[in-house]
Amino acid sequence: MSRLEVFAAWMIVTGTVFEAASVTPKFPLTDEQRESLETVGVALQAAGDTIIYELIEEYNLEKLGTGLFAIGNLTILQGLLRDIDDEQMTRFDMQGNAIQALGGSIILPDLLPLEKSKAEILEFYGLTIEVIGNVLHVFAGAKNLRGEDGDGDTLDLFGAWAQVLGSTMGAVGLEISLAEEDMSERDQEANLSQQFEEMKVRLAAK
Repeated sequence: MSRLEVFAAWMIVTGTVFEAASVTPKFPLTDEQRESLETVGVALQAAGDTIIYELIEEYNLEKLGTGLFAIGNLTILQGLLRDIDDEQMTRFDMQGNAIQALGGSIILPDLLPLEKSKAEILEFYGLTIEVIGNVLHVFAGAKNLRGEDGDGDTLDLFGAWAQVLGSTMGAVGLEISLAEEDMSERDQEANLSQQFEEMKVRLAAK
């Protein structure tokens, strides 16, 4: 665990907030502003996922799943940046979210069994909620492609804010893990210092 990984996690959270804001009807934004927010949000998520992917040294389920998250966001970003119609953009969005849902589903078993620590519980359930958010986006896209007005947009909204909640829980979990690791290191240093002092006292007594 490193501070850079935690920073990347908060980048992802920021990205999900931007993306969720872009699809929230109550926010007084123009279509151009919504598109810009979504593009920046997805780019931040892709960047955060890529940083975390690079920080994972071993090739395991977590690295594979994180890589799929990055690929999924890059797929969505490709649709946003290309000059294509709404239907094609929706297909890119569906594909990207499906890839992310697959990535999250691959990581989840690697987080088990839970040892009931706050960090692990937050990370597990946060990721679960993120996957649900991705799945809701896929269903929303399918409804929009079928021309079911309203239902798709509602699912898209719920999916976006589910990702905000899930990614925030995961980031808080990483913060707790990092704090626990720092505390453990300080305790070890204190114990070593105490043992050294005790050894000096025993040697002086001889």
